[in-house]
Amino acid sequence: MNGDVDILHHIGLIVTEMDATIARYEQLGFQFTPLSFPKVPLRPGAEPEELGVANRCAIFQNNYLEVLAVVRRKRWDAIPREQRGPYDLDGPLTRYEGLHVMHFGADNLDVVAARLDREGISHSAIVPFQRLVATEEGPRMMQARTLHFPQDDNPEALLQIAQHLTPELVLQPRYMQHRNGAKAVTECIVCTTEPGEIAAKYVRYTGGHLSEPHDGTSVIHLGHSRVLVLAPEHLEKIVPGYVPPVLPSLVGFTVAVAHLDTTRSVLMENQVPFQDEGSRLIVHPEDACGSAVLFEQEDATRQIR
Repeated sequence: MNGDVDILHHIGLIVTEMDATIARYEQLGFQFTPLSFPKVPLRPGAEPEELGVANRCAIFQNNYLEVLAVVRRKRWDAIPREQRGPYDLDGPLTRYEGLHVMHFGADNLDVVAARLDREGISHSAIVPFQRLVATEEGPRMMQARTLHFPQDDNPEALLQIAQHLTPELVLQPRYMQHRNGAKAVTECIVCTTEPGEIAAKYVRYTGGHLSEPHDGTSVIHLGHSRVLVLAPEHLEKIVPGYVPPVLPSLVGFTVAVAHLDTTRSVLMENQVPFQDEGSRLIVHPEDACGSAVLFEQEDATRQIR
């Protein structure tokens, strides 16, 4: 349906040390925006407020990678956990540091909410989201709308669906100049002992197309992005040798790059350990702050049905 989910809006790492994480991802060849402070309503109908959390983002053509951390501890601790809702970072951090955020993107959140309601799928009200961002004309307030799903139903991630209201403030070309040639987040990889159940859930949430499992991997096609869901015994084919600290969880993501040789050179120059599969470069979670980072040539991602 026009306006429904068609992309990974963004994915995100939740960490305790923002500076160290950014420094590592810069070694991977990413460029990041300046620090920004998200603002959300803490009560129904209230005006958005800062949480004491900040992010920095690696911006791509149509989506982005976010790094989130608590940077104003006093403010954060003053907000009751139930008021933080889907923006609570403490819960995910008790599981592990790394990839926790998976937000789907849609052009019309009203269309999404109407579909979810017709299908009897529980979700929150649509709420505003904003944060001050740096632009060439000075600071501007970006605006978005979001809805989320019950956290108890989704222990593997902080899941939301988001709609840009001011995409030009977020997707600024000047922040897309990545040394590694990154163009887009194309995949998020989910590992679980119940891949069929979780894959079916994502289809309900997104309206995406589920392909038949192939080599133990289910793929939810969103249009411009996809989600891979697989059991631990099949993770070896995607991230060889990795054992997630807890399940279910987000274990990694794939980035399409302009020239894989350029990416390879950046990793070698910065002495970042990686596994070279020829058509794919893999930086393991222990070398990327808790998330596998896969690099593939733009328009040449793995053929998983």
